[in-house]
Order: sequence, then C-alpha cells, then structure tokens
Amino acid sequence: MNWNLQTFFDPIFDGNEYTEYKSGKSGWSQNKYEERLDRLVSVIKELDADIIVMEEIEKEAQLQEISNRLSGTFDFSQLYRHGLFARDKNSSIGCALLSRFPIGEISVHSLEIRSKRHQPAMRPVVQVSVHAKDKSLTLFINHWKSKSGGEEESEIWRERQESQLAELMLKAARKNNALLAIGDFNKDISEFNLQFSARSEVSASSAKTNVILRGKENIAVYSPWILENGSFSIPGSYWYKSQWERIDHFFAAGPVIIRDFCAENLGEWADSEGHPERYQVWKGKGYSDHLPITCTVEF
Repeated sequence: MNWNLQTFFDPIFDGNEYTEYKSGKSGWSQNKYEERLDRLVSVIKELDADIIVMEEIEKEAQLQEISNRLSGTFDFSQLYRHGLFARDKNSSIGCALLSRFPIGEISVHSLEIRSKRHQPAMRPVVQVSVHAKDKSLTLFINHWKSKSGGEEESEIWRERQESQLAELMLKAARKNNALLAIGDFNKDISEFNLQFSARSEVSASSAKTNVILRGKENIAVYSPWILENGSFSIPGSYWYKSQWERIDHFFAAGPVIIRDFCAENLGEWADSEGHPERYQVWKGKGYSDHLPITCTVEF
C-alpha cells in the first residue's frame, strides 16, 4: 500500500510546519492529531497490506504511535514490527515504511545539484530491501517535487529525480534483483515516456514493461496504471480540477510481477463519488487529498 497522507504533522509546534499547522491559533491540536491517527489506523486495518509506504509524515516517532494502535493482536504475523523514516534536513515532511516482513539494507539517496538555478527542498530516495521467506524485494520510496510554483519551472527537478531513480534501479537490476519503485511522483502516468513491450538488458526476466524511466541510461519498467488496450485504469489517485490524475505509482523491474492493482476509493476515506476526502484542519475532518493505492507483488 502507498498513501500520501497530506501533511501529517504531529501536535508539537517546532516551527517548520506548514502555515495551517503553525500554532494552536490554526486550529491544529492534540485532539485533532489523535483523531487523524485513529482514522489512518482504521484505513490500514481495512486494507490490510503487508507493507505500507507513506509520504508527508513529519517524524519518526509517529511510526511508533501508529504501530501501537495497530498492535492489538496476538497473531505476530500480523504485526508491523519493522519500519523506517527518512527526511531531508531542509524538509518539513518525509517518507516512511511499515512492514510485517524484516527489512535489510537501507540507503538514503539525497540529490544535490549545483547550478545557477536554486534547488528547492526535495525528499531523498529511500532504498530498502524487504525479506519475505528466502526472497528479497528492493523498494525505492519516492516523493518527487510538486508542480507548485509552475509545472514547467518545476519539471527540471522531477527530471533530475527521474534520472536519479533510473540510475539506482539500473544498478540494482544488473544484480537481477526484484525491484519496486513506490511513491508520490507528482507526475501523471501520461507524462512519462510510455513504450509498450519495451525491453532492456535488465528487464528481460520481468513481465512486460510499458514505461521508460529516463536517465544517463534508461531502464524499462512496468506500471499497472496502463491497461492492455493502452488506456489508463480508473479511478486515478488524485482528484484535481474535476479530473483524475495518476501521480502515485508502483514501477516494477527485474524478476517481479504486479497483480491486483487498485486505487482504493471504496471506503470511508473517499466521498460518495469515490473522490478523496481531503483533510481540513479547521474542520478536523477528512483523511487525505490522495487515495491509497495497493497491489500484490510476486517475486
């Protein structure tokens, strides 16, 4: 499961929060935070994924609070006993993972670009291996630069992040690892380089591929958003200006197959029309402006 939680700050005011969470005057409070935690946990329980990736969470300590609320079972196989959190020093929010499976090597890849352009705060790519029985799946957790400030102006940074991800995945794929890139890419599937039945030297052992991630060297990957007839799965994961966007992704490469992909819009976190129930601080209502996406992975 992947879910952008939409500015999931804790109730402690550190000064780095977004404006609507800056102080008690904003309406943000301990009670509202506790309510958001309870809602998040209710969704996690309902979707019951083995691995949960989250964007826009503020602190590592929040993972412990989420885990505590999920721990009411005597079935150890259902507990989320493993986790990680990563945030760039200049960022207010980061990315996190909870897993029922043990995690192995962890690498955090920050991007520093020295040019005439001022580099905005960007989140690192978190590379982590997850071990299920005697097999390993390498995850790449992403949260790319948003389009705030202008789509064209910000595209250069998403291009740099795509190049970084392609390089990291290519290096891992040459070891014949099963790979899955996950996260909020702030880039619709239609904006990627689509190439059906594409092949590369590192994707021959995987199922079909349909997207080329571009970098110094390209890598062919598979996106479940793209249907057999070339159309896109409905619904998307983000509802913007009265239309669906598909900006949250799973990209697979190597000996791995994605099955049962779904943008989850049949639950309390979506409205009667299946659109995300955006969280509103002043009301203390809602969940997130993104839908969670889920899939089954075979490797």
